[in-house]
Amino acid sequence: MQTPAERIWQFPNRMEALAAVAKEVFDWLAGLPLSSRAKYSAGLSIEEMSTNIIKYGYDDDHEHFIRVLIVAERDHVKIVFEDDGHPFDPTRYPSPDLESIVEARKSGGLGIELVRRICEKMVYERDGRLNRLTLHIRRLEPNDTQFISLSSLL
Repeated sequence: MQTPAERIWQFPNRMEALAAVAKEVFDWLAGLPLSSRAKYSAGLSIEEMSTNIIKYGYDDDHEHFIRVLIVAERDHVKIVFEDDGHPFDPTRYPSPDLESIVEARKSGGLGIELVRRICEKMVYERDGRLNRLTLHIRRLEPNDTQFISLSSLL
């Protein structure tokens, strides 16, 4: 059995820290034998979910840390987020009213839904004072392709 590739990042709850980590994540993923779809989906998931934690997870301006683990397993890319923000289960977050978002021409409100749609499985648990969100993204080989229709989002 192939040994999975694994990496952990821990960064403060600041957008500039997320930007630096996102670049590192994309650079690290680039060296893995994954399809471009799996790499993009993993990177996008990290950006979207970490942004939500930074924007909505805390009521104070104190420094908190977000931990992200990525494991490229045989069949999936597993991403685990841990933070000490407010309890929040994105698996129970209602799907947005896409029609009203399009009609209002406002940005935002689609991140969790987009991540839901690119993951095969999304699991949330509250462990003491920590939120733990685990995403499973289907791993495809580098030359595999899979069409994803984003029109269903609009």
